[in-house]
Amino acid sequence: MIFKNIRRKHFLFFLLLILCKEPFCQISGIDKFDVTPGMVKLRLDNSLVKNIHPRLFFSKEDITKLIQLNKNGDSLIRIGYRQNRRDADEVLKQPLLTYFLDDAKLRVPSVHKFAVQLPALIMMYQLTGDTNYARRVINQFIQLSNFPDWGANRHFLDAGIGGFDFALAYDALHNFMNEAERKMMKDAVVKHVLIPGKLQLQKKVWWSTANHNWNGICNGGIIMAALALYEDDPEGMSEIIALAINALPKYIQSFEPDGQSEEGLMYWGYGLMYTTIAMESMQRVLGTAFGLDQFPGFRKTGWFPTYVSGPVTSLSIGDDPLKNSKIKSFFWFAKNNNDSALAKMQYELCKQTNTMNWMDMLYYNPGMVYTKSTARINSLENYIHGIEVMSLRDGWNKNAVFVSMHGGNNFANHGHLDAGSFDIQALGEVWAYGNLGSDNYTYPGYFSKTSLPTYTGIDSPQTAPGRWHFYRLRAEGKNCIVFNPSASPDQNERGSATLKSQLIGVNESSYTLDLANCYSRDVTSYSRKIQLNKLTSIITVEDDFVSKPKATVWWSMHTKAKIELVSEGKTALLKLNGKQMAVTIKNPTNASFQILGASYLPGETFPFTQNSVNKGFNKLAIKLESKMTDKIEVIFQPLKM
Repeated sequence: MIFKNIRRKHFLFFLLLILCKEPFCQISGIDKFDVTPGMVKLRLDNSLVKNIHPRLFFSKEDITKLIQLNKNGDSLIRIGYRQNRRDADEVLKQPLLTYFLDDAKLRVPSVHKFAVQLPALIMMYQLTGDTNYARRVINQFIQLSNFPDWGANRHFLDAGIGGFDFALAYDALHNFMNEAERKMMKDAVVKHVLIPGKLQLQKKVWWSTANHNWNGICNGGIIMAALALYEDDPEGMSEIIALAINALPKYIQSFEPDGQSEEGLMYWGYGLMYTTIAMESMQRVLGTAFGLDQFPGFRKTGWFPTYVSGPVTSLSIGDDPLKNSKIKSFFWFAKNNNDSALAKMQYELCKQTNTMNWMDMLYYNPGMVYTKSTARINSLENYIHGIEVMSLRDGWNKNAVFVSMHGGNNFANHGHLDAGSFDIQALGEVWAYGNLGSDNYTYPGYFSKTSLPTYTGIDSPQTAPGRWHFYRLRAEGKNCIVFNPSASPDQNERGSATLKSQLIGVNESSYTLDLANCYSRDVTSYSRKIQLNKLTSIITVEDDFVSKPKATVWWSMHTKAKIELVSEGKTALLKLNGKQMAVTIKNPTNASFQILGASYLPGETFPFTQNSVNKGFNKLAIKLESKMTDKIEVIFQPLKM
């Protein structure tokens, strides 16, 4: 009796959901993931949103709900409304973006910048009805349609983002545009994204099989663009969508097992922003994301920012920019996983930062935030597999004492030579920065292989700029040990560091990292331990190594604090914003601190490398002439005034 009141089309769609509901979410290997064009077309043919716009990321009902929440004074929606209006109005004052290539002659920056401008314009048109916002989008697309390319055959990331630009603009403004404007936009995306994207997916070019952000962004952009105009060519769009869906699991599985990203938080958010809204568009148009959103690690990854954040700020890993605050997650993960604890955490961060982007506005659910469900209990000790980030803290308040250490693969995408680098936060301040952030991507050699000198080859002068010549990317630019400093890479660029042991106690806990593989040229064994006594708030960083003969060893730490050396240099008083941290050498007893600038170690020269200045940083350092078997033990104690 129930089904008699359901139209045949809707009955078939619901039957598809029952019969075809994610047979893939149980798979154990990505090679078994096989979505066919026929499966996609069947869902497109029976889609509940055929010939309806907007449909990909929001519906008319969603916009009506946002308008009502804003009228009712919802504090978060008002933050988002003000932010989007401010951003959109600023875009209206600026000239249209034109075609040019970046200094590396690769990227089309205007495609990327339009992806930043576009959401605010779309949201304000939807929320206010002001056609000035819509007209700006169309005028910009007229410019884009006349670009000679969107980077598809040179730097496909640009084309993938262009696919998103098209999908959001075409879907949201479909009913505002005339037929000529719609045709202009469709012709541009087919030429610059879908035709070259299909060809490259069929050839399995490198980005389609990558396990990092390029995969999610490029395939996500292709999927969104094809879903936006599937009525024009159901068979052709079904084939393209299936190709892109089948390429995504390599990226999705990179979050196993703990939701981690080896690329750090910036690229975690960059890749997932496009991936999650591609999944949202699949769910809305196809009724399913084919289980892509159900991989265990992917379901956990909404919490990743929490576990790579201290009480003051999030950690910087690899080519992450230097952080000065905690990085937010996505309300989409809270919605998709029905995770009210994550929704509450995201709510608080939005309030603290007074920011809310367009996606969070759409997928924020006040009911989840105000539910009385039990809050998530977070451990004081955390270890993230794969990227080997381990952290200890004595609480979750803003003044808690926190120490972390990073290992993993030096050859991670956007990775640095940072195995063993540590960060320390306490008393509401950052005392030790384990990573000074990326340098300028367009500087010569930034993404180039370092040819000479090599890690294991005979030491020779630098002959051309390379990635491992940049100070911020080298171990000496981290809080790491350097053996026998020279112009060669100071860690093995193919090395990896893994957890050796851990001790979790009521009053004291520690993690030990095996670093021998990352220092294979200079040591026969090497481990670094971080330890926190939760009763005394004392942090210990301990290095135990057996070096090869005649080793000169530098221990160093980067800080923004003012440094005062006392007790003949055996203790350093760090002073920052009226607070103090005592740093004392426990071993070796004859060692002393010295203060250096945040630049190359004495005697090193890199004449072909351009570095940005590390303004505001000093380096607290220890120099030793190793007697082969050695231990360096440094303790940190916050001084409560």
